[in-house]
Amino acid sequence: MKIRNLTLMISLLMVWASSALALHVTAGGIESDIGLEEKGHGFYVGAQDSWPLGEGLFDITLAGEYLQKSGSMHRYYSDPHTGLTFGEANVTLHCLQPAAFVGVGIPVANWKPRLYTGASVVLKLSDSWDEPEGSTDGDYSYENLDFQVHVGFSLEVSRFMLDARYSSGLMEQLIDRTSQLANPGKAEVPELPENGSKISSLQIGVGYSF
Repeated sequence: MKIRNLTLMISLLMVWASSALALHVTAGGIESDIGLEEKGHGFYVGAQDSWPLGEGLFDITLAGEYLQKSGSMHRYYSDPHTGLTFGEANVTLHCLQPAAFVGVGIPVANWKPRLYTGASVVLKLSDSWDEPEGSTDGDYSYENLDFQVHVGFSLEVSRFMLDARYSSGLMEQLIDRTSQLANPGKAEVPELPENGSKISSLQIGVGYSF
């Protein structure tokens, strides 16, 4: 029920934003740290628009985004045909994110540099794992809900926009259901993720205004 309500809220946000006068459609890449051994790369797409706050240089922006955040780690796998192997597991988190930002921009001729900060709700739709064949000890998963804070910089030129943003999660996300027992007979021991790790990411993209 919670997932349905949040999905409905995001859908209403997107419909409302689409009625604005200058909707920015955005897309780009994400480098994420989701608490595993290695960071991963994904992408995002979204829509956003800004409204001025009074007569000054400040504005407020509402956005809705779909994001893919990923990471990888090495684990031992037991296969009935190949025996014990040391392989890489990759995971991708599929997320929806409604966000609100407050920014300050200074128009310079046809350029508009802008600094902004804000917060968002991150709803995990699913997580997909790509792992070697065989069984392994326990499993890892992620919470369905997170809150994040953001700081970013954008540059608007005519209808185009460049955007860079750093995001940091506020809630523990990684759920560790393994026994965390190392194999003493192997010289190579994988670095174990920390249970409850938070998620952070850096995203860089472009936008176009309609």
